[in-house]
Amino acid sequence: MEHVPVLLEATMEILQPAPGRTVIDATFGRGGHSRALLARGARVIALDVDPEAEVEAKKLATEVGTDRFCFHRANFGQLAQVMEKEGPVDGLLLDLGISSPQVDQAERGFSFQQDGPLDMRMDPTTGTTAADLVNNLSEPELRGLLREGGEDRDPGKISRGIMRARPLLTTGELATAVARVTRQPRPGAKHPATRTFLALRRAVNREGGTLDEVLAAVPKVLRPGGRLVVLTYHSAEDRAVKVWIREHSEEEKREMGMAFGHPNLERWVKRLDEVVPTEEEIAMNPRARSARLRAAEREKERST
Repeated sequence: MEHVPVLLEATMEILQPAPGRTVIDATFGRGGHSRALLARGARVIALDVDPEAEVEAKKLATEVGTDRFCFHRANFGQLAQVMEKEGPVDGLLLDLGISSPQVDQAERGFSFQQDGPLDMRMDPTTGTTAADLVNNLSEPELRGLLREGGEDRDPGKISRGIMRARPLLTTGELATAVARVTRQPRPGAKHPATRTFLALRRAVNREGGTLDEVLAAVPKVLRPGGRLVVLTYHSAEDRAVKVWIREHSEEEKREMGMAFGHPNLERWVKRLDEVVPTEEEIAMNPRARSARLRAAEREKERST
């Protein structure tokens, strides 16, 4: 399946890419958002740890030139380090989903739609795999991972079912083990292993901690007037972004008379749009169904 960028027009409207503006695409994927930013005249700095993303990025750099497009093979949690030499920019985009090619490649192990090895690493050259976690965690550890990372409705039952089915080496084996101990889904409902796979993917790639790291870097990365757009696909991620924006917003400070939540925040941020896909977009791109966009603008320091 071809990768279709989620909420593309809303993202472009908020980030306002144009000649003379620089935008970071901190989750390059297969480059859909980066290409749209470049087409509107912006300079783009992109990050991704996936070696296949790097291949796509090199093609794009050849097409548009390295003066307009710069790629770093790095996790988006390393944003602050990558940007030390670049200086503040006009926009920052975080698309926290995975690309369609990643899902569709059975050997990557992200999906149970095709049987493949239990991998799930964004960077398949290093780190812990989903198989490592599934087969080596204790039952309490596994239960906590499923509850916090995927918000499984019955993590205890699922973790015990996984323990009984060990060793689990493929996506199909894991999906079957989860289905055995859960209710059969209603027609059209999500597969019962969906949340389990999400929790494992987030744990393998440290997605929760990485999101915290990149949000902490926002004040250093965005110049006054710069805009942040985050696309989330999971309630815990969306909650984290929502809370961060609220705690760091001018409106929150004014309404509640409270200090900023982040001790190193030098500027205020203003809450902008919250956007969800339309029915038309979901019909064209079913993987957009769970997406939610949150945005903020960094404001200039005010005199007190």
